[in-house]
Amino acid sequence: MLHGKTVEVLRQKGIDYGSLRSGLAPVLNRHEAAFIFDSSAIKSSWYAREVFAKLLPLLEPASTQSLLCGDLLGNDQDFILKVLRESLILSRSLKFRHGTLLFAVYINNLSEGTLNRMHSMLSPYPAYVGYIPTTFGTRAKTYLSTCLTNVGLKVKKQMVLGHEDDRPNHENVNLPGLPFEEAGYRVLSLQESLEGVFLSFKIERPVFSGFEADLEMSLNAISEDILSLDECEVYIEPAKHGYLLTEKVGKLQKARLADFSRDELQAVIQQKIDANYIYNMQFLEKHNVMKFSVMIEIGREDGYPTRLAAAFEYLPKDRKIRLITLH
Repeated sequence: MLHGKTVEVLRQKGIDYGSLRSGLAPVLNRHEAAFIFDSSAIKSSWYAREVFAKLLPLLEPASTQSLLCGDLLGNDQDFILKVLRESLILSRSLKFRHGTLLFAVYINNLSEGTLNRMHSMLSPYPAYVGYIPTTFGTRAKTYLSTCLTNVGLKVKKQMVLGHEDDRPNHENVNLPGLPFEEAGYRVLSLQESLEGVFLSFKIERPVFSGFEADLEMSLNAISEDILSLDECEVYIEPAKHGYLLTEKVGKLQKARLADFSRDELQAVIQQKIDANYIYNMQFLEKHNVMKFSVMIEIGREDGYPTRLAAAFEYLPKDRKIRLITLH
C-alpha cells in the first residue's frame, strides 16, 4: 500500500506520520487564511521567493502547517473582484487590475493570535494587500481551492516537499527553490506520488460534478474497492448514538442536532459528506480497518457555523461508512 510506504519513508527521515494530522486536515478552533500580495509591487520576476522570505519567519516554530500558493487565475475577472470585495480584509487600498497580478499564500492551522500578528507584521510591506479568512466555507474559499497548489508541509522547523518520482526517496531537495534553508528550515523531500496523496492539504469545497476523481484517488490510497461516498450509507450504531447524546450533547446542541433521532442524524451527516473532501486516510493493518475523516460544517443563523470533526470506517463490501467519532 502507498500509505505504508509513505509512513516508512517519513520514519527514515525522522518524522512520525501520525503526528502530522494538524497540518493535513482542518482543525477545530484553529484558523485558515490566504495572504494576498500584489506581484507588480515586487521588482523580481521571482516574486514568490520574496513573498516567502517575508512569510516564513512569521510562522509559529512549533506548528505543523500546510502551505499552498498561486496567482488568482480565472477568465471571469468580475467574479474575482466580487470575491475579493466579499472576503478580503485589506491592509491598504487596492486598485484591482487583473487577478493574475495577485499572488496568494494559503496557510492552515493558525492560532487567532498568529493570524493577527502576521497581518500586522506584513502590513508595512508594500506588496502585501491583506488576507482572506478561510476558516469557514465561502465563495472565496471555494475559488481559492481551484487555483492554489501545494508547496509543502511545515513540520516545526522542517519543510517536507515533493520531488520527482525517478529520484530516490533517500535524497532531500528543494525543488521549488523557495528560501526555506535561509529561513532556518531543514528541507526533506520524497517522491511526488507519495507526497501528493498523503502530505497535501486540500482546501475544503463542495465536490463538483466532474471532479469526483479527487475522492476516488483518496480512497484508493487505503482500498482497492472504491465507491463514491453517495453510494455508501452512513451508519451510526445505536450505542454510538446514545454515547453522542450523553457525552457530546453540548456539541450537538450547538449544531442544533441534539433533538435529532438516529435516522435523522444519519441523514444530515450523509448530506454533508456527500459534498465534501475526506482527510486523514489510514489503513490500520493490525485491525484491518480503513478509516478517514471529514469536517462537517453546520450553518447557524445566530453566529459562525458549527464545525464537527467526524471519523468513519470505510466498509465498501457493505456499502456503508460507520461513524467512529464525532466531536
